Amino acid sequence: MNKPVIFGAGAAIVALGAAPYFIGNSVQQRVNAAITGINDMPVYSANVVSYEKGWFSSTADIELAFDLNALMAAQQLDPQEVPTEENPSIMATLVAHHGPVFFSNDVGIGKVQYTVSIDAEALREHMSWDKNKPLYINTGAIGLLGGLAYSDEIPAFVAEGEDGFSASFSGFMGKANQQGENIVYTSDKSTFAMSDNTFSFSMNDLDMTMTFKGDFMKALKGELFESEATANIASIIVAGLDEQKGEVKLDKLSFVTNTEINEATNTANVYVEYALEKAVGPDMEASDMALGLAVNNLELDFVKAYQEFNNNALTVPADQLGEQLKDFVQDNLLSQLQVEPEINITKLKATVPEGSFTAQANTKLVGITALPGTMEDVAYWISHLLADARISADKAFAESMTSGYVMGQILANPQAQNMSAEEVKAAADQQAPMMLNAFAEQGFLKITEQGYETDLEFKDGKATVNGTPVPLPFAPQ
Repeated sequence: MNKPVIFGAGAAIVALGAAPYFIGNSVQQRVNAAITGINDMPVYSANVVSYEKGWFSSTADIELAFDLNALMAAQQLDPQEVPTEENPSIMATLVAHHGPVFFSNDVGIGKVQYTVSIDAEALREHMSWDKNKPLYINTGAIGLLGGLAYSDEIPAFVAEGEDGFSASFSGFMGKANQQGENIVYTSDKSTFAMSDNTFSFSMNDLDMTMTFKGDFMKALKGELFESEATANIASIIVAGLDEQKGEVKLDKLSFVTNTEINEATNTANVYVEYALEKAVGPDMEASDMALGLAVNNLELDFVKAYQEFNNNALTVPADQLGEQLKDFVQDNLLSQLQVEPEINITKLKATVPEGSFTAQANTKLVGITALPGTMEDVAYWISHLLADARISADKAFAESMTSGYVMGQILANPQAQNMSAEEVKAAADQQAPMMLNAFAEQGFLKITEQGYETDLEFKDGKATVNGTPVPLPFAPQ
């Protein structure tokens, strides 16, 4: 028999046998990195209670705690209001199987299978869920080439408390898979409801989809990384908000966010959009509502510094926070302003019984090379502001809003004290179209086929409305 072949085969067997142990080291390093990341955050802490590493598997018990006492003390509350009992904590259990290799439909050739679970048995005193399941479980696999796939679950539960309080949750199930450099996460629909003797709330059919390119540690630290996310809710119903116990119902809510990273400029663009198909309540009715907000040219180092400041601020006494905020601004804000940040309202619209309106606005700070002597220097900021906006409204909405303004003016006049509410409204409704036409003649409004429109612009410290200059009392001289 060929000796090199025998020795080669033997070496391969030894390598396969030894590989699980070193993969186990990698698992432990990841756990330790996560623990360090959590402990670097104020208020939160993590402690490895036990870690047992075998040749083919590892088990760890990790205590996660929230320093509620420190948080409450930082708010300078009366000592009697600060909890004296131990800070709340939960125990998480990690079980990892590492090798030598296994085959998975999600990651192909895998090197680690893991399960993270939180039993939370102490909560069964207040909540009830499947006795055979933990309160949270995450099961996944890491591929030999680094791919990741996992699923997580929170079982359905019910809870009861004092004053007729009750809550129920239909359960949550999510699944993530690696697709190229991205991880795609989707969840099934979930429903949550709670109520007491005076109030009730229900959220129906929540589902989420997320695509992100980043790692767990970046998320833990609050750093920005490329991602897209969408959340949808079929309806939210709230009752008991007023003495008449009127019901407010929101139909078809959606939330969208997108973060793009430009590594060449070390900046990020973040877009957030909220939408609501319909809202109905005792004193409200609206539909086709949306708000889109884009924050562009966020300097990543500034974001990191702000996140660190924000985390530390949780345990800073309230009377010291103002001074620390001032120091943070002096040390970090200029680098952010120099990359010319933008805050743009890409979409703002709504339809109400009185009519509908739409608006867009773009704002940008340009040409800043130094901070002003005082942050309250309005003229300084105006001199560096580049902005434009367009507001459109149909005729019914514009006249209704103008009528409301005129009513306020009439009621402020002592001579109108003897007028009835009907007379005040009739007078306002009559004057509203005339006021709008007067604004149009002066160039502050443009009459369109649908109603009215106006364009505003800030540039070089000057403002215009539909091209007509408008003096600003705080503009730079």
